[in-house]
Amino acid sequence: MTNINKINSENSLENNLPWLKIGKFSSELPIVQWGMGVGISTHRLAWEVALNGGIGTLSSAGLANIALYKDEYIKAVKDAHTKDPVVLTKIFQEQTNKAIKQEIAKAKEIAQGKWPIFINIMAAVNGFKGQVLAACEWWVDGIVCGAWLPLNLPEITKEYPDIALIPILSNLRWVRILINRWQKYNKIPDAIVLEDPSTAWWHLWAKDINAINNPDVLLENSIREVKKYLEESGYNIPIIAAWGIVNKEDILKMLKLWASWVQLWTRFLASEESWANDEFKQAIVESTQDNIKTYVSNAYLPARALDSSPIFATMENVDVHTRICLKNCLEFCGYRDASPVTAQMCILRELISSTKPWSKKWLRFVGTSAARIHEILSVKDIMEGLKK
Repeated sequence: MTNINKINSENSLENNLPWLKIGKFSSELPIVQWGMGVGISTHRLAWEVALNGGIGTLSSAGLANIALYKDEYIKAVKDAHTKDPVVLTKIFQEQTNKAIKQEIAKAKEIAQGKWPIFINIMAAVNGFKGQVLAACEWWVDGIVCGAWLPLNLPEITKEYPDIALIPILSNLRWVRILINRWQKYNKIPDAIVLEDPSTAWWHLWAKDINAINNPDVLLENSIREVKKYLEESGYNIPIIAAWGIVNKEDILKMLKLWASWVQLWTRFLASEESWANDEFKQAIVESTQDNIKTYVSNAYLPARALDSSPIFATMENVDVHTRICLKNCLEFCGYRDASPVTAQMCILRELISSTKPWSKKWLRFVGTSAARIHEILSVKDIMEGLKK
């Protein structure tokens, strides 16, 4: 009987993708847009995804420095009349929090209460608590949190119980650790994003490049293991499969592995509405698997980008030495702290350079699915294609 039910369920999937439901929020399609920092996932992209049946996700990373908000940040620095690095770092964090509120307000205004808006906040950033509270104060609908374990997220958000909390993890080990910690706050995740280091972009859930193809973190294995653990433990927590997903066939594959929904990233990066530089989008369309480079980022974790990224040529000539940073966006930075084994680049500066309206050296960051994307489409066309 179980096998017959499974066959009927799979046949139903072929014709009708299930609705996505996270906490009290839902959407027509089982698709969550990845919140791409720095400045790629702005309110326009998030709203377009929501308007066309998915859940749109903003990104908090580096917002104060992108073109939309940079003038306010520069003015705040000038008005401070100081060169004290500690004070300037605080100003950067305050302006980032202000920009988070502005982004949420813009997305909410367009959504008019009809569609949920999420935000991606990295646990590895300095000022993590302030960013989370800024998003909560402006009543974002959900917080997606990765780049390490957000162990204290329920404590930070305890005054905002209606906001969905969605950690990004990679395998059963991390799921167990996080749920055990969150139980102290009488909280379980509203959903869990499982990402696959063999196909992902940055902050890969792997301690080094040699571990990115560990069988434990391949979605084909991690989804089944985590699903079994959740069911045996009595947790009704949806699983969202992330990375390597471009078309409906990819979605169906993940759903048949018992993921509840999927998260799209690189496909939306090469959309008309993403804030990526036009040359960056074109480089994605022209890329092949051989063009995708895996390296150790200045965050001490494996990362991926196109080998045509201009920064790689200049990075080889950058001296390794400690630097005074006025933003300190990351808690751990090999560029700031002079680690010879990490990429010698300011990741914040390079990611900002990959967005509009800049056109200079930048980092063309991608997941492995970039090689399967051959045209720049509108979000509407992407979503319509996933429905068919």
